[in-house]
Amino acid sequence: MRLIKFALSTTVLLFSLQATAEEPIDFSGVWQMDPSRSASAHQATPMGTFTLVIKQGVTELSIETRRSEKPKSAISSETLTFKLDGSENSIEGNYGVQIKVKAHWDGTKLVAETERRIQGSTVTTVQVFSLDASRKEMTVDNTLTVQHGYQSLGANNTGRGKDVYIRKTRSVNK
Repeated sequence: MRLIKFALSTTVLLFSLQATAEEPIDFSGVWQMDPSRSASAHQATPMGTFTLVIKQGVTELSIETRRSEKPKSAISSETLTFKLDGSENSIEGNYGVQIKVKAHWDGTKLVAETERRIQGSTVTTVQVFSLDASRKEMTVDNTLTVQHGYQSLGANNTGRGKDVYIRKTRSVNK
């Protein structure tokens, strides 16, 4: 009788765990920045609008950043493709600049890192992507560091900010 109760309890537990398991984290979609809640929108130089188009597969994730600058109407765009196994990938960015990219999971958060040279200095970014419970709002914690080759006491070569994006569409042609 104990064996039957144990088997029944185990079966009930397994079914309850399966029913409460969350769907996999999928950042795919078109995301529009909410400028009222985003640090990038409040810099000294007006940044214009930001849209992220994210395509997530099993082994790769691409992030296309579309941005329009005030007062210009032209849209600039850059697409970075990350391997989701944490390995580094080198790609050619805009204007022929080589960009090292890598991404990894930290629980339910996606950590995306880039490194590139701009005007002779190495610039690194770390972006931590997370979704709210409804999966309609995405927060991106940004850290940008400029390695300019010198450091003085009190100098700050790192900037941090948080941006909030609202999902406009969930599906994107992969």
